[in-house]
Amino acid sequence: MNTINLDGCTTRPLGSYLKALGVLRLISEQADPETRGWWEGDTFHLRSRLSEDELMRFFLEEYRPTPILAPWNGASGFYEKDSKDGIDAIASSMGERFAEYRLSISLMRDLEEVKRGASTDVKKEDERRSAILISARNVLPDAAVDWLDAAMAVGADYKRSFPPVLGTGGNEGHLDYSNNFMGRLAELLVAPAKRSEVNELLANSLFGWRTSALQKAAVGQFDPGRAGGFNQGEGIENKSLVNAWDFVLTMEGAVAWASGLYRRQGTRLRSFLCSPFTVRASTVGYGSSAAQDEARAEIWTPIWSRAASYRELKVLLREGRASVDERPATNGIQFAEAACSLGVDRGIDGFVRYSLLKRRGDSYVALPAGQFPTGYRSEGDRIRELRPIIDRIDAGEIATSGKDVRRKLDNAIFEALLRGGPSRVKAVVSALGSMLRWFAVRGKRVWTPAPLDPDAWIEACGGGVEVRIAAALSSIYDVEAGGVREQLFGTGPNLGWTGQTVAERMTNTIEARARLADSKRSQQNPFAGAFVLDPGDTTLFIEGATDDESIQDLLFGFTCLKWQGYRQGRVSSEAEAMPVYQLLKHLFLPSPVRWNGEEKRLRYDPRVVSLLRAGRVADAAEVAIHRLRAAGLNPVDAEYEGGVDASRLAAALLIPVRVNGRFSAAILNDGKTELIHE
Repeated sequence: MNTINLDGCTTRPLGSYLKALGVLRLISEQADPETRGWWEGDTFHLRSRLSEDELMRFFLEEYRPTPILAPWNGASGFYEKDSKDGIDAIASSMGERFAEYRLSISLMRDLEEVKRGASTDVKKEDERRSAILISARNVLPDAAVDWLDAAMAVGADYKRSFPPVLGTGGNEGHLDYSNNFMGRLAELLVAPAKRSEVNELLANSLFGWRTSALQKAAVGQFDPGRAGGFNQGEGIENKSLVNAWDFVLTMEGAVAWASGLYRRQGTRLRSFLCSPFTVRASTVGYGSSAAQDEARAEIWTPIWSRAASYRELKVLLREGRASVDERPATNGIQFAEAACSLGVDRGIDGFVRYSLLKRRGDSYVALPAGQFPTGYRSEGDRIRELRPIIDRIDAGEIATSGKDVRRKLDNAIFEALLRGGPSRVKAVVSALGSMLRWFAVRGKRVWTPAPLDPDAWIEACGGGVEVRIAAALSSIYDVEAGGVREQLFGTGPNLGWTGQTVAERMTNTIEARARLADSKRSQQNPFAGAFVLDPGDTTLFIEGATDDESIQDLLFGFTCLKWQGYRQGRVSSEAEAMPVYQLLKHLFLPSPVRWNGEEKRLRYDPRVVSLLRAGRVADAAEVAIHRLRAAGLNPVDAEYEGGVDASRLAAALLIPVRVNGRFSAAILNDGKTELIHE
């Protein structure tokens, strides 16, 4: 057995990938059934009894082209105004290698639906095209039927479906693939102008050898790098220089990719989604992505490193699908979830993703959108937990102004699935929070099913002070005043998350919760949290060392966490708590202070927040000192101003913190003072 490196067959562009499949298919079916193929890096390799010279000789002298015909298309070579150079050359050829092609052309020309010609009535023309396919399947040889299956299918209701790898039934804009295929076969194998150039072009196509024999011709969607010509731009356009063998082998590979699916699955499946590893497009995850992109579909081409026969490849492609929780993936985001959760067919190392985008008038290009490795990644577990929430949101209508925040979430999810890491999971939570806040601003309450595990998500986000503060804020709950969701998503007097800055919104939330507690005649401060911070974290917030927008987005995202029954482990901070914060926080604690064996319950004083709004930190401290002394405590007599940002200090009083003797020792004249946190 010989190992052959096909340096001309690479994973990108799509045409080159399909070319590799075409070579494997043709060699296996027509020369050596034991041939194996695999990928090393971006290059395709063969193991076969054929040598490189014998491989060249096979294509030049023995290769029998697949009868690729599409008489349902205009410009297909079957009608009066069509170019007929290719179809007539093959129909009149004498070589045995074209015998099935000649027979197929003859049988197609004899079909009544073809003889009748196109109708000006749209409905009748659709019916005629469907009838051509049905009639052709009944009379053509198997090799031609493989192409028919790859190009188009007709359901029980006579509606046509098109696997997008071949455009709309073997047609892309004004480019008919079948007629171009025949024209290039005629140039290469029926009546070549120079035999030496044919050989040179084949060596270039298979092995990447240099050639000066490229010709000007259309490319189609398979090689967008060549589409439109070199030096693209006004006044300097030029037709693409292409290799005719590339197009021929790409078409043969497209047959390998898409044929047989409808024959196996029947007419029940009319969607293009039954094409291998093909899903609806998600316009995220590539450099030129934009919300307004018009995409036909996404094709995820599998890459495997274990030598596989064409028989094995056919099984892979005909069963080609990916699933998430036993449900088939239907878009690019779900496919990425499947790829990193082992929900894809066995033996695949990764996928090269192609997005079929409208880029040249009404034509599409197969834009490479990155390579995606398979294999388990814990980020996939987290993303999968979001699916019920996202499905619930998508079940409603998102106005045009909300499309950007929804797409931001898809982008974040794709990046987390592709590259992983805490920062990208954190970006997912932030994007989810941004979208939930978009709903909140518009007065829409979003029910989020399947509450998420706090520890798993906080750890997945990598911790960090913004994550901890957001988690603490989202966990605020009181029996009388309810959860903080009322201030985030509520309406009327319960709504608290308003204001120009995050700090102002936090302060307004303090007042909204206090009003709500007063209305319920609650006997305790409504600022308890299931997740509490080391008080030192509040110092970082007060000093402005945190990203407020990140805290806000994470806060809304963390409203999906299940805090009921949560038990928190040990917390710590890299900073020390500010004495003035410790003093004021005593009036905002949800739990009593134990003093000399006696519990002292302190209550919220609205004057503190009002004074801090006015920038009067020292006066707010005086109020706190007075309240502590009135409760029988003995606060330290000290200056409590010191250039603190009063607005951020006020906001920090909302954050639940863990309190203990050390927290109070700096404020009260009793080292034995102990604070109890419920």
